[in-house]
Amino acid sequence: MSTEDEPPRPEPSSGPDFAPGRWVFLGMLLLGLAGFAAFNLLRTPPPLPPPEVAADPLLLEGRNVYVARCLTCHGPTGRGDGPIAGHLTGPPVGNLADGRWKHGDAPADVLKVITKGVPETRMAGWGSVLEPDQLRAVAGYVYFLAGLPIPSEIREEIPSLR
Repeated sequence: MSTEDEPPRPEPSSGPDFAPGRWVFLGMLLLGLAGFAAFNLLRTPPPLPPPEVAADPLLLEGRNVYVARCLTCHGPTGRGDGPIAGHLTGPPVGNLADGRWKHGDAPADVLKVITKGVPETRMAGWGSVLEPDQLRAVAGYVYFLAGLPIPSEIREEIPSLR
């Protein structure tokens, strides 16, 4: 067989050209960083805690957890008017400030709702995310928002409800 009958072979290449993919990746990375920076620069920081919260380590920790995890639904004062509350499906977000909680106001009831959540609502259980001390602290802060005295069971160490 002669070499004239063979089809031409493609010249070896050094591999695919990844330059366009690199530019797309770089553009996406810069867009993400710009969004992150804009979010952090434009968001409003929460107001300083009231003096009675700032002076109480349990309430201060509870407020920190509340601001990080609960404020978007329950709002800054616990009235159920957080920035995303109106956009959630299902039952309305609970008003924590009125002190009339349909799942009970006993410390074990409040801790159970925070730890396990409420079925068929958007109230997530935080027991797998927060430490037991954080759960107690946010429960104490919920009592504070309602204008109720913080039960001694909340201030004492309570076994985890997980």
